Amino acid sequence: MANINNTYAQRHYESALDFFDQGQYEKAMQQIEKAIQKAPGNPDLYATRGIFLHRMNNLVHAIEAYQAALKVAPEHSFSHYNLGLIYMKQNKTLQAIQEWEAVIRVKPSDTDAIFNIAVALAHLGKSQQSIPFYLKVLELDPDHVQAHQNLGVIYRDEGDFALAKKHFKRLKDLDSTYVEIVESEIIKCEEQEFLQQLTLANQKLSDTVTHDSAGDSTDALIAIIDEDYDLAVKLADKTLNANPNDVQALLIKGQALAALSKSSDAIAVFMRILAENPDTTDAMFHLGNIFLGLGELEKSLEYFERLKKFDSDYPLLNENINSIKAKLPEKS
Repeated sequence: MANINNTYAQRHYESALDFFDQGQYEKAMQQIEKAIQKAPGNPDLYATRGIFLHRMNNLVHAIEAYQAALKVAPEHSFSHYNLGLIYMKQNKTLQAIQEWEAVIRVKPSDTDAIFNIAVALAHLGKSQQSIPFYLKVLELDPDHVQAHQNLGVIYRDEGDFALAKKHFKRLKDLDSTYVEIVESEIIKCEEQEFLQQLTLANQKLSDTVTHDSAGDSTDALIAIIDEDYDLAVKLADKTLNANPNDVQALLIKGQALAALSKSSDAIAVFMRILAENPDTTDAMFHLGNIFLGLGELEKSLEYFERLKKFDSDYPLLNENINSIKAKLPEKS
């Protein structure tokens, strides 16, 4: 008799699917109920009822259907997973996580459940706790686009720009639709790395200068970050009055002058730095940028390639060199 009932249950189940595909939801529900009556111990039938109700946006009864499946089979991972989706939609994030954890207990390599836990943790403001879950996803699926994207954003926001760039670059390789956005994010990361370098250099410098001049140099750097370039020049000059050979103050002054479109003055400052300190990579980079902005591509390339001999991983360096080389034939 059980076999006959299962056969009838299968027929009702198939009819339910056909009716649902045709948009005849009431008939679909009637058929799936008949299937359940014939095979009440089959959790897939309750889960199918949950799917129908879920797609009809009847979330309350969908939850009841999935829970009925779990009463029959407590480790029914499909029902746990879909319950997690509903709870997340209802903003019951902790309950959603619990359901996806139940999935992982049954299927430890379920990347969708692991990824969803990571997203849910980030949604709760627990980005650090989400990182191991994203990394586990990538361990199981190294080409998981969204995991690379989300890790890139988290590492960027945490100030770990090297790791952020790693994941953004991988994202760009995996999906060409992200190229424009990712390139913008990479540039932002490299700009922030550069500012970090300036800050660290300024902190090292402050150990060797007087308290007042160190304060002026720090304030000048802050003015640069705040894009108050006139103030940056003024504060840099104040530092230089106390210490005329202060490389950091000269770099800040040159950068501020360039931002104020005083290209000739900025070039003079950076060239002075290189005359006295030939291995100052920041000066080379800024000269390359200034000449690039002036359209003097050969001159710009000269300084960027000079910089590459000292530091081939300098932020934005390779992008600038490649860009210039692509443009040079057009100007010849």
